[in-house]
Amino acid sequence: MTLKQRFLDAVQKGELGSVDERGVVVTIKQFKLYFSDVKTDYVNSFLLAATIETGQLTASHTRFVFRIRNGVYLVHSDALDAFCTNENK
Repeated sequence: MTLKQRFLDAVQKGELGSVDERGVVVTIKQFKLYFSDVKTDYVNSFLLAATIETGQLTASHTRFVFRIRNGVYLVHSDALDAFCTNENK
C-alpha cells in the first residue's frame, strides 16, 4: 500500500486526524507520529506535496489536502470518497 493509501485509510477509519465541521483535520505532528515506521524523508514532505494549490478547490490524484494554517491540514472530502469507492471495488 502506498503512503497515500495508508494515509487515506487511516483517516477514513478514524485512526488519524480529528473530525470537525469542515471535515477531517490532520496535523503534521499526528501524521509523523502515526507514520513513525516510515524512515525516509518523504514523511516530512508528504502533506506539503499533497497540498492543493492556492485558488484550486478540487482534489486531484496527487493533491488532496488543504493547508488550514502552519502544520494543520484538512483532507478533501472528494479524496476520501474516491478512496472509499476504490477500496470497495
